[in-house]
Amino acid sequence: MPVWTVRARRALTAQRVIEACEAEPESEQAARALAIHDNMRDRTMLYAREQELLTAFLTRDPESDGCIDSADISALKVATGLRASLHRAECLIRDAHRSVSLMPGTFEVLSTGDLPEDFHRLLLRKVRALPDDQVRVVDEHVAGWDLASISRDQFARHLNSLVTLVTAGTIPVAPESERRVDLEITDPTRGIATLSVTGPTLEIKALAHRLDVAALAIQKAQRHALNDQDSDTPIPFDLDEVLRQRGRAMSLAALRYAVLTQSMLDTDPVPEPASPYKLLVTVPAMTLLGESDAPGVIDGLIPVPAEQARALAAGQATWQRILTDPTTGAYLPVTADTYTPTAQMRLQLRLRHPVCAAPGCTRATVLASEDDHIEEYDHTDPTAGGPTSLANLHRLCWLHHTIKTAGLIDPERDTDTDTDTDSDSDSDSGHNPESGSRLEPLRNTPEDPPRFPPATLPPRPVPRRPIIEPTRTQWTIDGELRTATYEEHDLLTPVLAAALDQAWDTHLRAHADATRIAEIEAARPARDRIIEQRRLENQRRTGHRAHGADSDEALQKFLERNPLPPLRPRPSPDELDEPDDSPS
Repeated sequence: MPVWTVRARRALTAQRVIEACEAEPESEQAARALAIHDNMRDRTMLYAREQELLTAFLTRDPESDGCIDSADISALKVATGLRASLHRAECLIRDAHRSVSLMPGTFEVLSTGDLPEDFHRLLLRKVRALPDDQVRVVDEHVAGWDLASISRDQFARHLNSLVTLVTAGTIPVAPESERRVDLEITDPTRGIATLSVTGPTLEIKALAHRLDVAALAIQKAQRHALNDQDSDTPIPFDLDEVLRQRGRAMSLAALRYAVLTQSMLDTDPVPEPASPYKLLVTVPAMTLLGESDAPGVIDGLIPVPAEQARALAAGQATWQRILTDPTTGAYLPVTADTYTPTAQMRLQLRLRHPVCAAPGCTRATVLASEDDHIEEYDHTDPTAGGPTSLANLHRLCWLHHTIKTAGLIDPERDTDTDTDTDSDSDSDSGHNPESGSRLEPLRNTPEDPPRFPPATLPPRPVPRRPIIEPTRTQWTIDGELRTATYEEHDLLTPVLAAALDQAWDTHLRAHADATRIAEIEAARPARDRIIEQRRLENQRRTGHRAHGADSDEALQKFLERNPLPPLRPRPSPDELDEPDDSPS
C-alpha cells in the first residue's frame, strides 16, 4: 500500500493562532485566543489520561483479566465512577482499549496534546468496525502525519482515503449480519416515533413490494366501499373511522402503515405466546378529567401528549388505579404471601423499574427481565427468607440477574427507612394557607371602599401520616465498590396535589366570604337594603353610574317617583301585652 505524508503549509504557532483570529499581537483578544488553544491542549491530555486509566483498570480488574469481551463488571464499576450509563461505559472502555493497545503511535501524539481530542474521536469512529490488523496499519500511517498543524478538514479527507485503501480487497461484512429493527422516539411532544428496518437490499425491496401490493388492494376495496350506496358496508382498514365522512380512500403511505400495525404476525412453526404483550400507559387522574394537560407515560419511559393519553384511556374497558404519595410521588406498596408476585405487584414493579435496576443499566424491563428477590426467598421456610414484597423486589435484565446470581453484585435495602414520620417532615408536607393567594375583597362599586372584610381561614390541621419515599438500594459491586440507586416515582403527583390543595383553599375562602356577606346583609335594616336595591335598579335603567353629588341627586329623584312605604313605629311592651280586637 502506498505511504504518503500529510503536512501543513505552515506550522501552527502562536503567531498563526493570533493571525487566524484577526487580532492584534498584544491585545486582549489575542490573549484569549492563545488561552483557548492552550485549554484545548490541556483538555486533550486529560482525555488521553482518562483512556490510559480506563485501559489500566480493565487490565488489572480480576473479573475481566484484561479481556475486552469479559468487561461487564468492569463497565459496571466505570459507569458508577463516571456517573454514566452502562452502555456509555462499555463504549469508553472499548475505545480506550483500542486506542492504547492497538494504536500506540497516535496515542503517543495524543498524550502530548498535538492530536486534538476531536481528531482522535473521528479516528476511533472510522476504525471501530475494522479488524485489529487493519487498525494497526491505519495507526502506523496516521502517526507519521503532521498532526500538530494540519486542519480538521485536511485530516478528515486523508483519513477517509486511508481507510478506503486499507479496506480495499477485503471481504465486506455480509449484509445478512446487519438485519435489525430499531425504535426511535423522534418527537415526544407530538407523540411520534419511528420504526426503522435495516437489512439486505433484496429483502427490504421484497418487503416494500409486498406492502405496496397489499396497500393497493386495500385502497381499491376502500374505494369500492365508498362508492357503494349502502352506508352500512364496512370500510376495511379505516383506522380512525373517518373515511366515509371524508369521502376518499387512504393514501398508499398510510395504508402501508396500517398493514404493518394491524396485520397478524406469522410466527409459524413457533406458536404465538398465550399472554399478549401489554402496553403500560400511566395517565394522571387530572388529565383524564380534562383539568390538566400533564402527559401520560408509556412503560415509564416514553411521554405521550395529554390528548393521546385520554384517547388511549377512553378506548379501554378496564382501568387500574395506582396510588402515589402526594408529597414525594412514590408508589404506595402492595404485598403478597407467595414466592410469585401478584399481578398488581408486577404492575408496580414495571412502574418502579422501567429499566434494569442495576446501576447505570438502561435496558428496558418490558421483555427479557426477571422479578428478583433482593434478600433470597426461602422456599422451604418462607418466614425465614426474604418476603415477596415491593420492598424486597426489583426488576433486572437477564445479564445482571445472571451476574447477581453469581454473587458479583449484591443489592441491599433498609426497609425501615421507607417512611418518615418525623414532625418536621409532616409540617413541611402541609400547606400554609397564608402563603397562598387571597381573594380580592368584594366591593359594592369599583370606587367604594371595601364594606366587607375578607374572610380569613384558620390554619388547617396538618395530617400526621407517614411519607412514602422512593426506595433506596445499596449495591456492592465485586465486593469493593459501593453505590446507591433509587426507584422511579411519579413526578406529577406532588404538583397536582399542590394544585388541588390550593383550589380547595380558594373554594373555602370564597365560601367564607359569601357566608360573611350574607350575615352582614341580614343584619342591616330592611329600609337600607331597599334603598340600595332601588339605587342599583335605577343605575341599570339609566345605563350609567352616578358619582358623588350626582348620585345623591339621582337617588332623591328616584325616591320621589317611587316613594317608600311609611315605617310603622315599633309597639311598646305594654301595647304588646294588650289583646288585639281588630279584625285580622
